[in-house]
Amino acid sequence: MIKFYSKTGRYSYIVDGKTLATSNDKKKLEAKIRTLGKTSAADVDDDVLLEVKKSEFTVAERFDFMTQFTKLAAKGIIPSLVVTGSGGLGKSFTVLNALRDMGLTEDTIGTMDGDFVFVKGYTTPRNLYTTLFHENGKVIVLDDLDTAFRDPIGASILKAALDSSDRRIISWGAESKDDEVPSRFEFTGKIIFISNLELHKFPQAILSRSIVCDLTLNVDEKIERIAQIFDEDERFESEDKIDVLNFIRKHVKMAKDLNIRSALNILKMKVALGEDWERPCLYNFSVNG
Repeated sequence: MIKFYSKTGRYSYIVDGKTLATSNDKKKLEAKIRTLGKTSAADVDDDVLLEVKKSEFTVAERFDFMTQFTKLAAKGIIPSLVVTGSGGLGKSFTVLNALRDMGLTEDTIGTMDGDFVFVKGYTTPRNLYTTLFHENGKVIVLDDLDTAFRDPIGASILKAALDSSDRRIISWGAESKDDEVPSRFEFTGKIIFISNLELHKFPQAILSRSIVCDLTLNVDEKIERIAQIFDEDERFESEDKIDVLNFIRKHVKMAKDLNIRSALNILKMKVALGEDWERPCLYNFSVNG
């Protein structure tokens, strides 16, 4: 059996519960399997066995790394940061706080004088090009804007923006009626990508030009993250937080999408409903968690 591990971005060949070989390229792994010519883990020498190790970094450490990497990108030490992984666990919030902690200000609607801008929603390649021109020199955060790089033209624009040359020149070769935006310009900004996509689904051409922070979490790690957020939230009593965390652990298999928002909703409902909180929360958790 070949299995893909999103945490490591690698494929593993598993026989009898043991990993016999790994590769980040599925076709290469299949070729390696044919070369091995083995059908049982018992037939493979010990030096061939390559176990996939569990991450040695805690969830808190990985979010701290994201803060550090965000600041490196904002300072221009690296041209780009890619943050991928589970949704609803605070990636955008962490990036925003890191930028503000540096004393940077955000562009708001109707203003263009901030140090960074969050771009969300849908975009076309032309709109992406225009945005990079108008926000040139700033930190541009493409938040859950997967359309920006899934389109081949958009991906080409981004590759030019993150080029490793001394001068990053972006060109628009098609005709345009927008006289304010030139057909080519030198890009001096920084780009931070935030995406709920799994790491292996992100374009390799962008990953190779960026520092990467993958926050794909399993169920236990999601609960660990929720517990961390609860600990930092002083609006609620410790006893209520503990009760809700135990509730989540007990009923986690019923949750459709376990995240911070769903956990906080349960916590708020518990406080509001009092003693009879569990059944209503369980219902909400199962249909909306």
